[in-house]
Amino acid sequence: MNCVSICDLKSLPKHSGIYKVVGINEEVIYVGQAKNIYKRWNNGHHKLPEILAECGEKASIVTVKVPEWLLNRSENAAIEFYRPKLNQKQASLV
Repeated sequence: MNCVSICDLKSLPKHSGIYKVVGINEEVIYVGQAKNIYKRWNNGHHKLPEILAECGEKASIVTVKVPEWLLNRSENAAIEFYRPKLNQKQASLV
């Protein structure tokens, strides 16, 4: 497991995995997956403006290395467990 400030995206790992964005009071506000976490965030993540609006620079990204074949299952389980407010899948269920 790795934890990086939202201001330090260059420190993210370059492997596949699941990531959760943690905001104020350690609340998980977004969960996602990537075959290369570093590229996903450093090439312009679509949720970055919403994350910054929600938490400013206090957000952090916690990553867990997961093999590519297990990404979808792991992401779905994490979304179901944390129920993060910025995940579209979750927002459509509410």
